[in-house]
Parts: sequence; C-alpha cells; structure tokens
Amino acid sequence: MSNALAIAAVTATLRNLLTQGVTAVPDLADTMVTTQLPDTARTNGTTANQINLFLYQAVPNAAWRNADLPGQTRPGESGAPPLALNLYYLLTTYGRDNDVARPFSHELLGRAMSILHDHPLLGAAEMASSLPGNDLSGQSERIRFSLQPLGVEEIYRLWTGFQTPYRTSVAYEASV
Repeated sequence: MSNALAIAAVTATLRNLLTQGVTAVPDLADTMVTTQLPDTARTNGTTANQINLFLYQAVPNAAWRNADLPGQTRPGESGAPPLALNLYYLLTTYGRDNDVARPFSHELLGRAMSILHDHPLLGAAEMASSLPGNDLSGQSERIRFSLQPLGVEEIYRLWTGFQTPYRTSVAYEASV
C-alpha cells in the first residue's frame, strides 16, 4: 500500500472507469455508480439505473508478503515488505424502475463486466486523477481486476451476512 489513500483510490478509479463506460451508452446514461453497503445501496425509493461497488474484503497479497520493496534495498540487504493487499469487490446492479419495462439490471451487469474485461489494468493517469493526494500512480506494479467466480454457498453467505434480499452480482479481485 503506497499511502493511506490507496484503498480509496482503487475504489474511486474503479467507480470512475465504470461511470465513463456505462454512461457512454445512451440508454444507460442515467446510471449512478455507488460504493454503498448492499443493504443501504437502494434507499429512499430510488428507481434509477445503479451499479453498486462494495469492498467486502481486504487481505494481504501472499506473493508480495515477504518481498522487499522494489528499489529500496541494496544487494544483500533486507527491508520491510510492502503492505500489498488484494481487495475484493461485490458488483451489484439495479435496473431502472426495478426492471419492469426492460431488464436494465442485466444490461448493466453485462456492460460493467465487459468494461472490466476490456480494461483489466488501471493506468497511472487514471489512478492519479481518481482521488487527490493518492500516490498509486507511482507504484512499480499496476492494479489488475479479475473476475472471481463465487459458488452458490459463498454468495449465500455473503448476502445472508448483509441481511438484505439477494441481487444478481459478481465478485472482482483487485491485486498488484
């Protein structure tokens, strides 16, 4: 982790990427991308198109756990390993007017997954502009997003823990 804003910067960059990609489609231009808890994402009678990104887990990256900081040590020296994390996001979609006229939530899910598939690595400029004060753009490794297939039991446990009705969703991992 580069500084204390690193996690928030990854989330903000992902939100910006999805917002730009989804709102470019005329039928989805009204879509909001939020970062709420699943039980509070759809409140106050909101019925607009919405994508919600929920960071549900942050764990140490096993590959970087015992590595020295790149460029920080001389040959023969050892240094403190970086705090490299894998971030796990749940991406949930909500369709306009609760999908009565058309399955907008499915269209949003397909569009969001397509965007992340076509753009799996975050660029330095994207990260620098996502959140003032973050320094992720100067890191030696880039952030990669990958789809994390969850089994029925894992999905059930997640949504049961949220204590909210299940919504179609997918999980992604952000890692260095």
